Amino acid sequence: MSSEWMSVREAAEVLEVSPRTVQRSLANPDQRAREWGTEGSGWRHKPLSTRGVYQLRRSVVLQKAGKVEG
Repeated sequence: MSSEWMSVREAAEVLEVSPRTVQRSLANPDQRAREWGTEGSGWRHKPLSTRGVYQLRRSVVLQKAGKVEG
């Protein structure tokens, strides 16, 4: 089974957009809440990683892409 969380790059591949597009949607707090939900629910931030990496919940990304996890 895949990890519960995915990187911005992985999410971009599933959503068929650029990683930069996904990163921009996470950079703005209002847009982040609108597109990804609350922290811990649809996304999480790992501030101690190299560059303060965001991760997205796999099920939220797949739902946004119109795909069913299975």
